[in-house]
Amino acid sequence: KKAVILKSESENIDSYSKLLYQNNIETIFIPTLDFSFKNLAILNDHLLSPYKYSGLIFTSPRSINAIDKALNGQKLKDDWKCLENYCVGETTYSLITHTLELNTKGKESGNASNLADFIKTDLYNKTITLPFLFPCGNLKQDDLQNKLSEYGYSLDSIEVYETIPHKDLENNLLTLFEKNSDFEYLIFFSPSGINYCSTIFEKYKFDLSQKKIIAIGPSTKKTIENKGYCVHKIAEKPSPEYLVSALLES
Repeated sequence: KKAVILKSESENIDSYSKLLYQNNIETIFIPTLDFSFKNLAILNDHLLSPYKYSGLIFTSPRSINAIDKALNGQKLKDDWKCLENYCVGETTYSLITHTLELNTKGKESGNASNLADFIKTDLYNKTITLPFLFPCGNLKQDDLQNKLSEYGYSLDSIEVYETIPHKDLENNLLTLFEKNSDFEYLIFFSPSGINYCSTIFEKYKFDLSQKKIIAIGPSTKKTIENKGYCVHKIAEKPSPEYLVSALLES
């Protein structure tokens, strides 16, 4: 079996390749997204005022990279450590732990919508009046904001990075379909990944009818279906274990 992984380079690709290989699935990795950072001075100002917030919320590893760049060698203020801090995903969690030395809750939640439910349960019986600081990207979904607002919590969102297609994406996909087209699975990790790839698929009229498309998470699944493609399986959470079990089930 051969699988094509379409995701950004900045996340831990080795753990995916390794676990898939152990399960007799060969992988081809195509970097799909790139990121440019912005509003770092504004972010730094907010990071200097933890007393204005109930805590920090992270839904992507890029948010931590942005904070790291904004701090510019300084340490995150210790006062943040006493607050209610949350994140989605193992990759994000370990990056926060190593880069910011901050404890966060909710890593198992899998997506932003589930994280909002987790926060509601976690803060049950606690009085929260201040907003959460939420460094995010230009393509964030509104699930987190809408749900938290419904539960009575507010977010102070700062757009700290832009998602752009990887500079080699088109060439890499051309090479893939011309020289390595015997793969069985196409694995998409994000809505933006499928958006950029589908433009190229349509431009060159690539035939995906014989390929099994795997989506990581519900919002990716929805975007794939909106593009008119059929989703073969969904991995509920962005982890190698969930991906392998989705592939083995198929």
